[in-house]
Amino acid sequence: MVNLKSVQESNAALRSTISGQVSLFVGATSGIAFHTLTEYARNSNRPKVYIVGRSDAKLANIIRDLEKINPQGSYVPIKSEISLLKNVDAACEEFKKKEKSLDLLLMCPGYIKVSRIDNADGLEDTISLRYYVRMRFVQNLLPLLSSQPSSRIVSIHGGGKEGHLNEADLELKHTFSMRTAAVHTSTMNTLALGELASSHPSISFIHVFPGVVLTGGFTTLSEDWYFPLRFLFHWIVLPLVKPFTVSLQESGERHLFHATSARYSPLGVRDPPGAGVALPKGVEVAKGWDLKEGSGCYVLNWDGEKVGDEKLFEEYRKREMGKKIWEHTQEVFDRVLRVA
Repeated sequence: MVNLKSVQESNAALRSTISGQVSLFVGATSGIAFHTLTEYARNSNRPKVYIVGRSDAKLANIIRDLEKINPQGSYVPIKSEISLLKNVDAACEEFKKKEKSLDLLLMCPGYIKVSRIDNADGLEDTISLRYYVRMRFVQNLLPLLSSQPSSRIVSIHGGGKEGHLNEADLELKHTFSMRTAAVHTSTMNTLALGELASSHPSISFIHVFPGVVLTGGFTTLSEDWYFPLRFLFHWIVLPLVKPFTVSLQESGERHLFHATSARYSPLGVRDPPGAGVALPKGVEVAKGWDLKEGSGCYVLNWDGEKVGDEKLFEEYRKREMGKKIWEHTQEVFDRVLRVA
């Protein structure tokens, strides 16, 4: 575990290490990513931050707050309902009209639902937000990320929660459940990022599980439950779980560390400041998902340590499942966007 003091020390050093970073935050108008965004503004030197959200009013309020925290920063809203892939493309085009490079892409869109909800793309909505939407942002913005000497992609979802895929039904059209969707999207995030890391050595790819953080998503989860279950969840389960949760404040601090520390360096960049903020005393470069130090793709638990089923990862690497998942992802994009 990377202790919180080391995390805070690294974050505090960001301002004097890196200046003028261009970043894009997706799914950061509330919860974990919002607190990460707040910490990023607080600790950065003249950042230029683009924030994707669907509400003009909410974006305006967030930007006013960020300007108070760090008046030297620049904060730009991109209004978009990103649950549909065509809207992701439009948001990326808006960004690319204003910027030619990107240092940090941080993504945390999604919510949890027990029942299946298909969107206008013909994709299950929670699966799309937790996987396909994120990978569309990645694909669209890879040229801008690659134009920098080093850059970083952080997907906050289910690092370490991977499992065996139903390869005959990757979209879960016939086998959807809340648990299966969580396993599939976690596994596909890791496999896709691992595949991309091998061919983009100047980019660090991170898939992280944030731990149990009590956000608004827990309220959303129980909205369609019958009253007895809602009562049990909110008045019995949550109070029992609360002592084992990570606070939103600490979660934001830790995800800023994941997004900026040289502990998670790109494959082809090892030395600070290019690889990130120099390591605090006692903190070492992390091992990637392939067990190699500084390999460029990191599957992390909330505390910054490597996590995941190593035997499963090895099996899927031998079978080139990362390549197969990325090909599947392109096929979905082609089908959905051709129809759109």
